[in-house]
Amino acid sequence: MPTREGKLGVGVAGVGWCASQHITAFQKNPHTEVTWLVGRDAARTRANLVRYTLSVPDARITTRYEDLLDAPDVDIMVITTPNHLHAEQAVAAARAGRHIVLEKPTGLNEEELIRIRDAVRTAGVRTIVSFELRYNPYLKFVKWLQESGWLGEIRFARTQYLSRVTDWYSGWEWVRTRESGRSHLLAAGCHAVDALRWCAGREAVEASAIQTQFTAGYEWPTSILVNLRLEGRALGHVTSSTDFMLPYTFMVELMGDRATVRHDFIQTLDGALDVAALADANPFADVRLEAATDAGGRPGVRIFCPMPDSADVSHHPFQAEIDELVACILAGRETSISVFDAQKTMEVCLAADRSAEQGGAPVGLPLIKD
Repeated sequence: MPTREGKLGVGVAGVGWCASQHITAFQKNPHTEVTWLVGRDAARTRANLVRYTLSVPDARITTRYEDLLDAPDVDIMVITTPNHLHAEQAVAAARAGRHIVLEKPTGLNEEELIRIRDAVRTAGVRTIVSFELRYNPYLKFVKWLQESGWLGEIRFARTQYLSRVTDWYSGWEWVRTRESGRSHLLAAGCHAVDALRWCAGREAVEASAIQTQFTAGYEWPTSILVNLRLEGRALGHVTSSTDFMLPYTFMVELMGDRATVRHDFIQTLDGALDVAALADANPFADVRLEAATDAGGRPGVRIFCPMPDSADVSHHPFQAEIDELVACILAGRETSISVFDAQKTMEVCLAADRSAEQGGAPVGLPLIKD
């Protein structure tokens, strides 16, 4: 039920670092109003509002998730709680008829994914999962390069998610545990898996992986290397790690039979890429292209735009995510990152983790037959 001002009411579960950006995005959307906040400790919730410089004077604060499910002025539930709570809370929100913003990972095993899928499908609510890097200008441009044929038929795709996460992270006490964090792919590297799926336009049909652990404090392996067989004979690779001594790094590479994009550089074998034609066709105003050479003096095209190069959530494009959800609710259509689409990303992560636990034995996909 809309608020007194005719806006969609928003309830936020788990008011922390990530939720601060969801709240800010909803406050900037003209069709929504944040009406409820829930946290395990009301004083800590208020302290986090101050910490993240949020002003939500009209929102009610509670420690009971059920209060948001019963509230008449909550149309959208934002679930930014520890990972092991996502599935149960998402199912409850769907059954209560609430539209859902769900942080990754959506579920920690196949049973949770099925429960979420079935509850959302039965309720007919709109959902969006926070693989918000899909809205980053660079990833949108790379996706367009692939879809518009500039790269040709994709033969290989590689993504990397490298982020040194230790006790500086506000969710350290739960993310490092097997109960809640579960694995590096589920806790973080699923962004790289999702980017590979989305940018390459190919689903994985098999995963094999190996893993190891260096960083102290975690109850699960902290580095995993995943090899993927993709549709159409293509191959893929994902590196997900918190062990490396370097700044946050998110890399994308797509190799086609016409051209290759590697991070911010596009090249062909013979250097014959028509830079002017590509720049003229480029549909993104925030992406600039220039003729350039690599370290060996070979020609190519340099990409200039905001890159996915920061672990700080304030750098991530949450506004576009929230705006898409609201637009889809108002129009009665599905979002581009619904729980149904995100399930495919989560299945790849689960298959890779299973393979690594089995010493690298291949695991076929999909895991869930619909």
